[in-house]
Amino acid sequence: MKSILEKLYYGEISPCSQPTPATKKYIDAKEEIEHLELEMLAKYPNCKELLEKYTDAIHVASAYESLADFARGFKLGAEFMIAIFDGTN
Repeated sequence: MKSILEKLYYGEISPCSQPTPATKKYIDAKEEIEHLELEMLAKYPNCKELLEKYTDAIHVASAYESLADFARGFKLGAEFMIAIFDGTN
């Protein structure tokens, strides 16, 4: 059995490529986004291109936020491990 470090090294672990758990809250939020987009396009059909640019920009910003959240979580986990092995509080 490979260790977690071996799996990471060989590219077998890729948190960003794992699917988002399809919880009811997540599905509801995605449906609300879709509903609102359709409603905006119905009211402002000439703004489709602008809405697409806006949503693309939101996705880019969200990706950067996810990366920062992942890095913070990883660092926090490492700090916990150091504290555990050092015996510090």
